[in-house]
Amino acid sequence: MKGDKKTKNQLLDELERGIMRSDALYQVSNRLAGAHDTDEVLDLIVNEAVRLLSAKAAWTRLLRNAVLVLGAATESAVAYVGEVAESTPTFVVEEGRSNAGHVMATKQPFVMEDVVTEGFTSEAERRRNQEYGFHGSVIVPLLANDRSIGVLIVTDGQVRRFTDNEVSVLTSFVDQAALALQKARFLQEAKTRKRQQPSRSVTREGQPESGQPQRGQPPGSGLGWSQPP
Repeated sequence: MKGDKKTKNQLLDELERGIMRSDALYQVSNRLAGAHDTDEVLDLIVNEAVRLLSAKAAWTRLLRNAVLVLGAATESAVAYVGEVAESTPTFVVEEGRSNAGHVMATKQPFVMEDVVTEGFTSEAERRRNQEYGFHGSVIVPLLANDRSIGVLIVTDGQVRRFTDNEVSVLTSFVDQAALALQKARFLQEAKTRKRQQPSRSVTREGQPESGQPQRGQPPGSGLGWSQPP
């Protein structure tokens, strides 16, 4: 009976945590919807991921020119990420070559109970994880329209296997986050193009201001319109 009671308490505790995570996911979705800057979205991704899973640290790697480069990181991972950036600034996207590259290539989450002893990592990386107290870890792909654009890495300070439910919650979160990231990128690119466009008041090679017909020209000819017959 005592064992049964403990199991029931555990189930109730898991149910309560599940409800809390669902509520947190809803709140995060609203925050992501209101974010229009790439850096703001990335900061939300790493900090909310840690909060959702009660983990120790999180950081992102983003795809640029066919390699993974370091992105945003929680404050608890800044020093670690700095060291990694010096030793391994990029990772090749290939199955079985590195933890992050493996997730990018397979488009599937990768859970490790202890990154000090598991995963596609070198001895130097294992020692670094040990020094910073990083153990249990989950890596999920950032997918936009089924295309991998990066990965989110979440790690804990103790040996821990993230549950299927936790991975599912994190996956739902990053699916929304990836779309928000793409949206923010498009907005920034549009703003950049707009800034780079020449002003209409500037003329080239002595030509009149855009939209202004030369003397003797019919109205509208300066805009490329044709005159009615």
